[in-house]
Amino acid sequence: MLPALAGANLIYGMGMLESGVTWCHEQFMIDNDIVKMVKRAIQGIAVNEDSLATELVKRAHEIKDFLHQKHTVQHMKEQSKSKLIDRTSRGTWETKAGGTDMTQRAKAEVKRVLKEHKPDQLSDGVKKTLRDIVEDVAKKRKENPKSHHQE
Repeated sequence: MLPALAGANLIYGMGMLESGVTWCHEQFMIDNDIVKMVKRAIQGIAVNEDSLATELVKRAHEIKDFLHQKHTVQHMKEQSKSKLIDRTSRGTWETKAGGTDMTQRAKAEVKRVLKEHKPDQLSDGVKKTLRDIVEDVAKKRKENPKSHHQE
């Protein structure tokens, strides 16, 4: 969170264990969940009629309890949305979620993504740019085969 608040826009090490020696799909899913929450937090809070709940505030005398209002619940869920963190009570967690821990939920998410995800294809322009870079490096190495060892 602190680097993001300071303006960093690169997260390094997602999914890595043992200082990057080991890769773990489940850790990547957990890290991804955390990064999504950090990105949401640094967006800040919009100040408008909806976020200020002006309609609810106008009815404060009859509502008396803002925490159980649909609007409040919706905005709180949006603020801390997570696929892997289970914030339910222990009883609900044990019965409805089967008592799974975060790593087990991450493993299930890994399986789902590997089965269902269809990545967008690179555009022809991006493919050409990548091809040009590779060809340029290959050409330079061919022209001066020993120079790449000094890079």
